[in-house]
Amino acid sequence: MERALCRYLNTNETDLQALQHLIRAHNLTPSGLAARLQISTAATTAVIDRMSERGHVERNPHPSDRRSQLISASPAAVQQVLAALRPLFNDAERVIGGFGRHEQAAVVRYLEATLEAMNSLIDDFLQSPDTTNRSPRS
Repeated sequence: MERALCRYLNTNETDLQALQHLIRAHNLTPSGLAARLQISTAATTAVIDRMSERGHVERNPHPSDRRSQLISASPAAVQQVLAALRPLFNDAERVIGGFGRHEQAAVVRYLEATLEAMNSLIDDFLQSPDTTNRSPRS
């Protein structure tokens, strides 16, 4: 899905990940975006420049740090992403709408439990610098 979305938006995976972070956070400093992408600030500058050229981001002065700026997803980029994903959302709504109340509740429980498990695993990964020797969860 991510590769297809990259193709649709005419962008690469790093730029798409940056856009996703900016959409979620609303705005970030370049160093904050670098930390989320886990790339250098120099590489992040290149990402921001590319995205700016495509109209995917906006740069605004930081309100409390004159030396910094805040980067945000442009309204046009947000609309592009939403337009690309809208058919998926519509199909999911149609499918879940066909389920009974108890079936919907079961789906919600499953998704919440899966999300909790994913967040737990992500936390484990972030706390451990070396995950190569970890045993899989039981």
